[in-house]
Amino acid sequence: MNILEEIREYFASKRNGMRDIISLSEEYPAMVIRDGEEYGVAIIYNNEKEILEKFSNSRLYTKEIFINGKENKYLILSCMLENLRYEFATVCAQFIEPGDNGINRKHLLQDPLDWWKQWKELMGNTISEQQVYNIIAEMIVLEQLYREDHTVQWTALNSGSHDIEGDTGSYEVKSTIKKYETTITIAGQHQLRSIKRLQLYFCRLEKSREGVSINDMAEKLTLNGYDKEKLEQQLCKLGYEKGGSVRDEKYVVLEKRKYEVDDKFPKIVESSFKGNKIPDSVLHITYTIDLGGLDYTVW
Repeated sequence: MNILEEIREYFASKRNGMRDIISLSEEYPAMVIRDGEEYGVAIIYNNEKEILEKFSNSRLYTKEIFINGKENKYLILSCMLENLRYEFATVCAQFIEPGDNGINRKHLLQDPLDWWKQWKELMGNTISEQQVYNIIAEMIVLEQLYREDHTVQWTALNSGSHDIEGDTGSYEVKSTIKKYETTITIAGQHQLRSIKRLQLYFCRLEKSREGVSINDMAEKLTLNGYDKEKLEQQLCKLGYEKGGSVRDEKYVVLEKRKYEVDDKFPKIVESSFKGNKIPDSVLHITYTIDLGGLDYTVW
């Protein structure tokens, strides 16, 4: 029985737990893993780097597992679609195949993300890249505000009308990577409405090795006293779990503007309609504002 046949047999058994793949030499071991709805393969990964990548219904991640009285860190490739276990076994076999003199295994352990990126490209990644700069911009504004007012909180966990809320003010954050445009999209009739003072922060960013990443901003925020556990929960909900390579992408801020959303600021709210009431049949309003020509301050 070869590696692929053994993996397919173990996948078909649907037995939870971890089982050694006996077709491999003791020098390059691997295991089949099944935990509830998830199944895949695992190899020991003696590296401090945390990994968590997702593509479609597959994951590449690291996890500490206690087996036979010993705890080891494993690099795991898994899938959650049971009806694809026959096909996914082929990917798993390629993943753990040592290659001549173990060259494939050595390269995998040195750079798991390189293998992952190549595999995604081969499979045809039609998933658009997450717009990391939006999150970085919000975290930059949050860090700026939190240094002056510890009541401000990021609203990622409760999906509030505004990105950041404090006791005395509400804050909306808009960002772009376009070099010259100053247009923003307002998604909803409540986004520019607040009973407290409302300010709109606008950031223009550019991808750069000299910039800051999600991980950089998370460290800055926690050093300033922002709740680390809450911050990780917020990032997780937004799809940026700890260990994901996307959290290391860096952007530099080219421009920072701050606008007072007052009576002079263009917006569509209740007072924009007859009787100061949005018509009952209007369920959602989305519109675009050009910030060019509006008064602002640099922060």
